[in-house]
Amino acid sequence: RRQRQMCIRDRTDRIIESGAVKVEDGKITDKFSTFVNPKRPIPFRITELTGITDEMVIGSPDIETILPQFIEFIGDAVLVAHNAGFDVGFIEQNCRYQDIQPDFTSVDTVAMARILLPTLSKYKLNVVANALHISLENHHRAVDDAEATAEIFVRFVEMLDERNIRTLTKLNQFGAKSKDAVKKLPSYH
Repeated sequence: RRQRQMCIRDRTDRIIESGAVKVEDGKITDKFSTFVNPKRPIPFRITELTGITDEMVIGSPDIETILPQFIEFIGDAVLVAHNAGFDVGFIEQNCRYQDIQPDFTSVDTVAMARILLPTLSKYKLNVVANALHISLENHHRAVDDAEATAEIFVRFVEMLDERNIRTLTKLNQFGAKSKDAVKKLPSYH
């Protein structure tokens, strides 16, 4: 699903909502969506960003309960995320806390967007969705972001199929040849 990217995060950060969709043959076939009780107050900046309040999560199961359910939901599917290093990194970190061996294959739609939409100046989820005329109504809410990411991925697969690119290896080779995409890659110091 997503390529792994280096990501540094505060060890005190907590998952407060989990959302995912399953896509088969280009269509969303199932959804997973739940609040997660972080067992601590939600920082004000996160409430401002997501609209999620302490009152919304207080009666919800904790991550120790939700994570095994989420892993069962995804099964052996490839994880597709926008900025996968962030989302998948959180999942992997919580797996390690529960002595679960994370073994996910992931694809990053940000990396795909840099290759397939090189004229964009930014690659935030809402910018990419807008460029592809995909609705994103409740941005920063887990299942809504997952649905938009799924639609973006389906559109990207169609764009790649038109170029006869059907494997991650071919996608990576195609991206390496794109001068515009290489210029837009993030720099690491």
